[in-house]
Amino acid sequence: MIIFIDTNLVLDVMLGNTDFYDESNSVLSYCDKGYDFYISAASCTDIFYIVKRTIHDTEITKQIMKNLLTAVSVAGVDEACIRNALESDWNDFEDSVQHEVAQQINADIIVTRNESDYKNSAVRVMTPAEFLLFAKQS
Repeated sequence: MIIFIDTNLVLDVMLGNTDFYDESNSVLSYCDKGYDFYISAASCTDIFYIVKRTIHDTEITKQIMKNLLTAVSVAGVDEACIRNALESDWNDFEDSVQHEVAQQINADIIVTRNESDYKNSAVRVMTPAEFLLFAKQS
């Protein structure tokens, strides 16, 4: 099963966001339990920038990213994703691009804390809590 992980979940774990860390970390713990987790290439640049800006250390940020890539795969953002996102009626371009990437890799589920950002999604959307319940029942 292909699971597309929104950037916010990864940042919760990387930055130790106390409000969301436990759930987000629990979701990522399923990466070796029969689920194929993906983030977009655009997420990688965003995550790197935000983590580096927070911890002020390029080498540690690189190591954090390398560790992340042991748990998730990276889906490309190509011209078709960008064009489709530009043609969509979504309010947020970044979310639209993420959605296009998820569709391109035939994701079964998008996991995000911001369900409302994906209200027009053609891909099933779950919060971390919903995904954890789903995964435990599967």
